Parts: sequence; structure tokens; C-alpha cells
Amino acid sequence: MNQSVKAGVPIIGIIFLALAVFKFINGDDWVVWAILGFLFGGLGLFTRNRSGGIGS
Repeated sequence: MNQSVKAGVPIIGIIFLALAVFKFINGDDWVVWAILGFLFGGLGLFTRNRSGGIGS
């Protein structure tokens, strides 16, 4: 996989996870949004390598 793709922030997943939290707070259906956030890599935000160096 291209290195720039690996280094990017999974913005779609983050949006879906944020929507899941918003729906959860409002008492609406949120599970589908959380699953979509997981599938699109939203949880990868917390496990990314933060060194930022070349070859990381």
C-alpha cells in the first residue's frame, strides 16, 4: 500500500465515530454508526504511530 495512504488520518471513520457519539448522547440509534466508524478505520486514530519520521 502507498506510504501516504498509510500515514493519512482516517477522516471518514472519525466522522462516523463522532456521529455515533452524537446519536448516543441524543438517545437515537448509534450502533450502526459505530460499526461504520470501526470499518472505515476510525479507531486507527488511537493506534497510529506518532513518531512522524521517515520509514515509520
